[in-house]
Amino acid sequence: MLKDGVLRRARKICRLPAIDKDHIVRKGKDLIPVHPGTIDSLKQSIRLPEISMDMIIDKSRHLISQSSYYEALFYNKIFSYSIPSISEMYANSKFKTAIYRADEESPCLDEIFYKFENLIPYGKEYWFAIFTSTDGKKPMQLVSCFGRRNSRRSVIDNVEVSGLNPRGNELNTVVGAWCFDGKRKVYANTVESKTITGKESITSAGNGLSMTMSGTVPEYRVTIDSKEITCDFKLMKPKSGYDVEVLNELKMGLNYQVYNLYYDFEGTLNGKKHKGRCYLQKVILSTPMPSWNWCRIVFKDGSFLVFFKPYIGVKELNYTIRNRGWFYSAKHDRIIWFNNIDVYYDKKQVNWRFKCNTESCSFDISVKAYADHCPTFRGAGAFDYHEFMVSVKKFKFVSGDVVVSMKDTGPGAGMVEDGRGIWI
Repeated sequence: MLKDGVLRRARKICRLPAIDKDHIVRKGKDLIPVHPGTIDSLKQSIRLPEISMDMIIDKSRHLISQSSYYEALFYNKIFSYSIPSISEMYANSKFKTAIYRADEESPCLDEIFYKFENLIPYGKEYWFAIFTSTDGKKPMQLVSCFGRRNSRRSVIDNVEVSGLNPRGNELNTVVGAWCFDGKRKVYANTVESKTITGKESITSAGNGLSMTMSGTVPEYRVTIDSKEITCDFKLMKPKSGYDVEVLNELKMGLNYQVYNLYYDFEGTLNGKKHKGRCYLQKVILSTPMPSWNWCRIVFKDGSFLVFFKPYIGVKELNYTIRNRGWFYSAKHDRIIWFNNIDVYYDKKQVNWRFKCNTESCSFDISVKAYADHCPTFRGAGAFDYHEFMVSVKKFKFVSGDVVVSMKDTGPGAGMVEDGRGIWI
């Protein structure tokens, strides 16, 4: 208990001036309505420091650079959908990350392409066949895909499918295709499909759309049969460059596998002949699908450039999981690896620019989109998979004595992907 004398002394020291009710009301009435100079006076008296958006982003990036914390956080969030050391559950451990020259011995990927995986819950497997001509300002391109997620319910382009692991020689999947035929965009609606394998083939067929990959090294075949898109392409192992790429890696305790065949092709699309470069791809994931930028550009002389930049977050504020790519110069018959690609685009995502400036190499690439399509993935997350068909407008690549421009490569075209969201 405080003594009375202490309280009296405190009251004398902490004395506030007496203000009666009428005085407060009069002061309030003087401010209503507000005099024009009042606000300006307040602005001068109460001045806050200016904070720009660039300053906020820079500060935030400094925090996100603490990658170990964010990797642990991300892993903990998805732990209920996956488990560590996933690679031990796959029968593909003999396939190591590597890229192989076409004139040297390389692994045959038939056992990957022509089989189903025994996926963990929410694991994914997808097959792609993508074709690019380099003739014309808006060359023919075709994107076709089928696959599934190991879950009771996935919704892809508003098509609901159960993609649980198979119990026999048949798999529940979805299949879809779209193209630019040289004059216009053509789209075959995504449909639920049944996928079956043969000794040297795999076919995914549903309501009015079927897609088949068949053959073996050195010649494959891809056919699509639908009302909107009909194609029959022969794929041939190239005589030079690189023809096989394998990515089988662990990142943040999770496994992803990508198998690519880089081949030449010729054949017909909707009755018209085409030729160019293509790739067959199978992707196997035990991870959620994060946001990413991906690009593959092919040139008339056989050169091509690929990069992949997945990230967590949004464009302005993110943690980059991987930021790497490579360029094959046909003129020099060499591969140059690079890191730290910056991606820029306008509001309509028509004009894109890719830049890299490191000690080992630099490049500046401008491309323009002439067709696009955006498949959607829903159920346990949301992911928009925006694909752009592009033609190259500007290209310069420098790495030591390797200096390449479009005078060397000729015209180029390809695909750019802007995937956003997360799909468990």
